[in-house]
Formats: sequence, C-alpha cells, structure tokens
Amino acid sequence: MNSMLILVSIQKYHAFLPIGWYEDEIRVKTEVYIDVEISYHTEYLNDNLANTLDYSDIHKIIKNLSIRSFKLLESFGEAFLGEISERYGHLDLKGQMIRIHKSQILESGSACDGQYIEMRT
Repeated sequence: MNSMLILVSIQKYHAFLPIGWYEDEIRVKTEVYIDVEISYHTEYLNDNLANTLDYSDIHKIIKNLSIRSFKLLESFGEAFLGEISERYGHLDLKGQMIRIHKSQILESGSACDGQYIEMRT
C-alpha cells in the first residue's frame, strides 16, 4: 500500500473556559467553539486504533484543558498542541491546527459577531 496523508478534524467543540486577564472573565467563564485539524502520514493502519488518532482521546484532551485556568486563548492552544505532539509523537505528524472562536468580550457595544485565534504547527 502507498503512503497516505490522513486529516482528522473536530469541529465546533463547545466549551466554557475559565480564561482571561480579568477576574470576571475567569469567574463567569468564556463560551468558545474549538476547531481542530491534525494531519499525519501513514503506510499502514491494519485496522488498529494505535496506528491512528483517537477522536475520543482528542475530546478528552480538550475537556481536561478546559478546566485549567489560562490568561490567553493562545496559551490554551499552545497547551493543546503540546499535548497532541506528546501523545501522538509515535505517528508521523505533518501538521496541527487549533482555532478557538470567542463570541463575547467584556467591551460593551461591540459590533463584532466574534473573534478567533488560530495556531498551527
């Protein structure tokens, strides 16, 4: 079999993160939607979960990080990308992306539907 590039994607994971510079943001928690893309090369799957990415494990990583307090969305993203690299270092990872959508900000009267950060390796 030829080598193949596989892309695993999770879209619109809904979470409330204790994240922000201000105590109110941490206390109230920030509603976010998280998109993730992880690509890797493989020459064989052999119908074995150990040779691929486990969706449920990726969900658990996001869930476990979402109870930790961060000041920046970028810090959350950095922790996620690091965890993926650590857990799935045995795979030939080619790229990772996390996008965190945040609709609310403390600034009242904002004319923006939302904002997001995106990080790639």
